Amino acid sequence: MKVKDVKVHVLKVPLPEPIQFSWEPLPHQDYTFSLIELEGENGVKGYSAIELGSTYKAFINTYVRPLLINLQIDLELIPDRFLQIGSWLIQRTGALEVAIWDLIAKSNQLPLYKMLGGKRKKVKVYASTGRLMDVKETIDLINDYYSKGIDIVKIRFRRNSIKDDLALLREIRKTFGDSIRVAVDANQAWTFTPPYWDRMTALKVAKELEQYDVEWLEEPLYREDIEGYRWLRERSNIKISGGELEYDLSRFKAFVDSKALDIVQADAVYSNGIRECRVIASLAESHNLEFLPHAWDPGMGWVANLHLSASLPESLTKYIETPLDPLWWFNDVLFAITKNKIIVEDGYAILPEDAGLGLEVSDEAIKKYEVE
Repeated sequence: MKVKDVKVHVLKVPLPEPIQFSWEPLPHQDYTFSLIELEGENGVKGYSAIELGSTYKAFINTYVRPLLINLQIDLELIPDRFLQIGSWLIQRTGALEVAIWDLIAKSNQLPLYKMLGGKRKKVKVYASTGRLMDVKETIDLINDYYSKGIDIVKIRFRRNSIKDDLALLREIRKTFGDSIRVAVDANQAWTFTPPYWDRMTALKVAKELEQYDVEWLEEPLYREDIEGYRWLRERSNIKISGGELEYDLSRFKAFVDSKALDIVQADAVYSNGIRECRVIASLAESHNLEFLPHAWDPGMGWVANLHLSASLPESLTKYIETPLDPLWWFNDVLFAITKNKIIVEDGYAILPEDAGLGLEVSDEAIKKYEVE
């Protein structure tokens, strides 16, 4: 099958209220992302999405589209060399690779997870918070999660005082006991704004987390300090996770070979795609590590990670990260342009059974939100 056309729609979805996530310097009143649309010669369209805007569209139109038009694609030719153009130009091509998979799976009339050999029809979610909320608001939100059958939540440690971060964790434990499992994300790997953690700070936090039976500590150090990750892992009993925005197999191999991580968190959209993530997952499995993909993506990107997770053994990939902060963020923002939504039931994300990614794009929503 040949590629007939490639389009990128830059979309801006207005938010019902300003939102500032812990890794952001300022609040924002809309959510901007790119929808990738790949049309095959049979008229079938494959989709994906990534949280990048006009620069990503320019990258695809200038460098990638000319390479793809009339390119013959199949399961054996999702071209590695073509994907590497992203590394050369410091752009991510994983989202485009996901669109290729969506197109191929639709053409074969199979849900993507089944085409990848998966048999799991649902994947347990962990609720991922993003804001630095006060104690009451956090407790109320976790109560909402628990009422939906979700019993594992990730909170952010990005306050100016680590004492304040730990105080929140204490209150969660005091309120919920062992009924809620908690992970902590420090967001230090790609941090552009303070607070910044050094190794001793990360170790101090890790030691504190041990007494609260925390599931894992995510990205406690700068991404280039692979030796620091190994150093921290050797000195604490908390699982260390990372790699959410890394791409290229060699980077993940460096982390794994250095014994720097307990949990590998490659993202199908931000890495070089689903095929590379499956190789990374196998690399993790061969070293008795866990593979839990990062999944804070626009809907078409998030669901790609859901299919990826469902294609892997549950012992390797227990959970799918699910952005549920605020509660309306998941359906009303991430899936603002799809006619159907992902069902979260009794703490599990249900795999869509329609072909490809299983989501139908709304042309009306694209026209409504498209800015270029």
